[in-house]
Amino acid sequence: MKRALVIMMALAFVVGFTSKASAGDGEGLWGSKKCKNCHNLSDKKKVGPGLAGVTSKRSEEWLVKWLTDTKGTWDDGSADTMKMKADHGIEKQKKPKMKAPKMSEQDAKDIIAYMKASGA
Repeated sequence: MKRALVIMMALAFVVGFTSKASAGDGEGLWGSKKCKNCHNLSDKKKVGPGLAGVTSKRSEEWLVKWLTDTKGTWDDGSADTMKMKADHGIEKQKKPKMKAPKMSEQDAKDIIAYMKASGA
């Protein structure tokens, strides 16, 4: 009986740990959502700007909004959006060039966590 209890507890721990590990897969999402095709986590420009420091320059709330609804965020006229446009010299650009794939709020949060952990 005691042995069965220990085995059940071990299984519960492994299942719980595995679920949490897969839920925070920001690095995998960075690749599968094709972020890495256009952006570096350094200052170096690729197709899009390098993202070094972006998680300290922009609020997580704004970053989530940007990643989940780029077009809506572009048009919202918020101070954060206007600052981003000014920082990149694109105030007069009519639409965003970023073609972010559809992603959930959780995917966006996982990508942001990965970016923070990577120093971006």
